[in-house]
Amino acid sequence: MAAPRRRPVWAFPAVIVAVLAVVAALIVGITGLLANPVRGVNADGTSTLAGTFEPYRCDRSSCDGYLQAGARSVFVRFPRGCPAPARGSQVTLMARPAPDLGKGSYRATACA
Repeated sequence: MAAPRRRPVWAFPAVIVAVLAVVAALIVGITGLLANPVRGVNADGTSTLAGTFEPYRCDRSSCDGYLQAGARSVFVRFPRGCPAPARGSQVTLMARPAPDLGKGSYRATACA
């Protein structure tokens, strides 16, 4: 009767690395789903927004765009005359809710 085959030496470390990779992917995925661009609401009614900026419509006089954090985003309208933040840049700003622009919309109180 033949002796049973032995597992390769590298098999156990490979399983450990695979398990750690799956755990890391779960943590990153869940964090991304739970991220929120609205960091907090202040006593004066403004909100602190932070995230990656994606322009929607920007010209010389005004700029509108989205702040995205994880899977969530909010629409932001900057005051007239503000320069547009670079696409993909990290932006933190103060803004007031603007329900007239739609749900999840804000008007920035100053340039980014």
